[in-house]
Amino acid sequence: MGFDEKIEQLKGKIENALLPLIDSDYVLWDCPYHNNIGDILIWQGEIEFLHKLKYKCLDYASKDTCYFPRLSEDVVILLHGGGNFGDIWREPQDFRLKVIQAYPNNRIIIFPQTVYYQDKAIIQQDAKIMASHSDLVICARDQNSYEILKKHFANTILLLPDMAFCISTIHKKKYSISEKKSLYLKRSDKEFGSSAVDLPTDLDVHDWPTFEKKYFVVRVLNGLLRIKSYCNIRILNVMLNRWAYKRLRCDLITMGICFLSQYDRVYTTRLHVLILSVLLGIDCHVIDNNYGKNSSFYQTWLQDLQGVDLLGNI
Repeated sequence: MGFDEKIEQLKGKIENALLPLIDSDYVLWDCPYHNNIGDILIWQGEIEFLHKLKYKCLDYASKDTCYFPRLSEDVVILLHGGGNFGDIWREPQDFRLKVIQAYPNNRIIIFPQTVYYQDKAIIQQDAKIMASHSDLVICARDQNSYEILKKHFANTILLLPDMAFCISTIHKKKYSISEKKSLYLKRSDKEFGSSAVDLPTDLDVHDWPTFEKKYFVVRVLNGLLRIKSYCNIRILNVMLNRWAYKRLRCDLITMGICFLSQYDRVYTTRLHVLILSVLLGIDCHVIDNNYGKNSSFYQTWLQDLQGVDLLGNI
């Protein structure tokens, strides 16, 4: 299967499953106000997906700018997808639990997430809180995550691809660069896994550019967050939400596309470098992270995609 056909197939799975569930005005919370381009790609996909709805977005916010407003019970609460359902990146999970407890009568949909727990006792704690909600839909974005959720969680569980596949393919026509080379995208955080993979020696080695250089837009973001930590008032949250939506999101999406468009072959330890490679039609070799996130996603959705393969084992 080719890139364009695969993108349409995965986008269709998301739309067929989720569009009927969002049957009223909605809010989108836990938006990623930080420098991880991968999470910004998910957010962009969520926004483009939601533009297909006839309903209105009443509020968008990060976990830090959400002030838990009073909502009518028919408002659907949408929570950002990603790879932080579990106990490795605990702050987003704690925010989700807080939302679930604060809005027991609203439909809540958690967009596709990778699920991983190091401490199995915490699964039972999280599952108990989530089971108390009568209308919670949790989306897993790979088969392993789906099996964990089906085993431990009593809520409605869906298996769906990452929301970044809802990004329009128009992006790949904007930033094409004629001179091509090869990239090894080596993540620089605690998810990096030591993989016995033989790679070519002539690769550019980088992480996302926002992890290697403090760009102006990221410095502004950090400054706004510092101000907010000292002066947490409602109007500042509103301003930060608008700035992140209009400036941070757009700048980081452009930055990620321009960065990856330099290459015609990519080796990656980051899932969203894989996904952006697919969106841009770039051949990609996937190397797993330290708990199997990348390999499970590849095996669930991309095994039949020409131009993408999985290298090595953890």
